[in-house]
Amino acid sequence: MDLLALTADALREPWRLWTSHLVHFGWNHVLANTLALAVPAILVRRQDRGELLITAFLVMPLLSLLLLPGLGPSHYRGASGLACALWAWVGLRLAIRRESFSAGLALLGGLALKVTLEGAFGSSLMPSQQGWQSLPAAHVWGALLGLAASFQRLPGPEAVVPHRA
Repeated sequence: MDLLALTADALREPWRLWTSHLVHFGWNHVLANTLALAVPAILVRRQDRGELLITAFLVMPLLSLLLLPGLGPSHYRGASGLACALWAWVGLRLAIRRESFSAGLALLGGLALKVTLEGAFGSSLMPSQQGWQSLPAAHVWGALLGLAASFQRLPGPEAVVPHRA
């Protein structure tokens, strides 16, 4: 068993709470997760990049702890749940600003569509690969954690999109 993957041993080996998001099942898995992480990394405002990194660092163990009860004897590797958290975090941060409302709404809408379709069909939108299968629960928990984290420090009212009747 991989010493970095998330397993029931994570409570005795706490590094797994972070490292499980850094290890993958193969190059296809790495590429898919890298592309998913690149979207919020590219769209985040320059002044929010440091907070994005801190958010990612804090979300990793929380997401791992939320996934542990459902793993059973299995294990988790990958960054798709983290990517969903960052899509939600960046999406909400962008959507509340006048100049980036559309980009933020597109991120949040794409994430909502992904999670909804996975919930409706009971699997990931990505085809299963040899040796690994996506974990939709990681995407739901990641999205929820990203939304919760984004409420920690939102910009002042001058940046918020005005309500139109």
